[in-house]
Amino acid sequence: MKTTIRLRPYILILLLCGAWMGRSSAQHPLLGATDLLLPIDEIPGLPNQLAAAADRAYGSDLINVDPGTLDRFYQPYVQKAADRIKDYQDYTRQKMEAANGAGQDAYLEQSIRNANANPIIANMGGYEAISNMSEEERKAAALQAAGRYAANPTNGQSGQSAGMTALYQRVVSDPVYAQKFQNMSDAEKEAELRKYMANDQAPARPQAQIDEAQNLADRIRNTQAVQLKIAALQQQLSQVMQEFSLAVTRIEQRGRNHDALSEEMDIRYNAIPMVVLGEYGRDHDPEQVQALRLEMAVLHCDRAKEELTAFGNAWNNLRAGYREVAAEYQDFITENQAMIYGGVSPEDMLNGVNTEFPLLQFEASMIGLVTDLCQQAKELIIKTAIWEKAYQELK
Repeated sequence: MKTTIRLRPYILILLLCGAWMGRSSAQHPLLGATDLLLPIDEIPGLPNQLAAAADRAYGSDLINVDPGTLDRFYQPYVQKAADRIKDYQDYTRQKMEAANGAGQDAYLEQSIRNANANPIIANMGGYEAISNMSEEERKAAALQAAGRYAANPTNGQSGQSAGMTALYQRVVSDPVYAQKFQNMSDAEKEAELRKYMANDQAPARPQAQIDEAQNLADRIRNTQAVQLKIAALQQQLSQVMQEFSLAVTRIEQRGRNHDALSEEMDIRYNAIPMVVLGEYGRDHDPEQVQALRLEMAVLHCDRAKEELTAFGNAWNNLRAGYREVAAEYQDFITENQAMIYGGVSPEDMLNGVNTEFPLLQFEASMIGLVTDLCQQAKELIIKTAIWEKAYQELK
């Protein structure tokens, strides 16, 4: 019974790896077309005054606060970034749908064309013919095809493999060796062929093949360069974020901070004498307690004012760090448009090394830094404005 063969994975890899032609340096519809610095620069810095921070956080009435005030203030910047990121998501989705739309039949057809371009496969009658051979027929056809190819290389190859010819001649002239070779495993046959071809000189290749190989090598180097650049920029972003986080922690912990003031409040509260409060019994003197709370609220506000200024400087440094990474990325992508590859045809997907998708993902993440900056600003404003709100509620 004839069986349908399945090519070994490593053979398929060899047969399906075709040449990739470099693309032009035309402007990409998205990558490098967005001014990443503009949305970062548009975000307002932190307020300079504590009252302004409270107004931005809670609205003008600190007794009857509007909980949505802060989100509404930053929503235009967040929405603008989200809309731009959606452009990247839509573009990527459309390209993936185009790739999937080609269908498995198109991919199989391209795979077969690539396989049939191999001279050994062609000499065996092509992929379809091989698929209908029995195991014995396939082995015999492969042996004959290898011999014909060694004696008369075709399909863009020139020169002759003396080692392959010698092996073929021994197989056809020495029945004992032919049987021994037939009984070898695939790995042993490959090793035997390599032994015979050890002293072969590489056959001269047509210029077209040399150019195709060079294009593929260039693409691989470009892909590595893109990956290394993205990794380096991500490391820079991580460093900027870490420095910001450490700066905020140092600001909150240094000197007579809010925790220290709260501990002082507890000590002084416990030292207030107890008085009789009629039917309520005994408690700390209410007048002294109220005076203490107002005094401590003022101290917390003074501390919050200092922190607001320091937080503003830390946030400005965070934005400057993001701007530096964004500027470096934009310079890189503007100067290296030729490194952007993203074909989705069956041949492209089978042969290509895609740099477009990781670049799209990274650039969209850079736009997402706008959302991060807004979130960090909101958190810092709340850290300080809450003390102004508490003071106004006590007055």
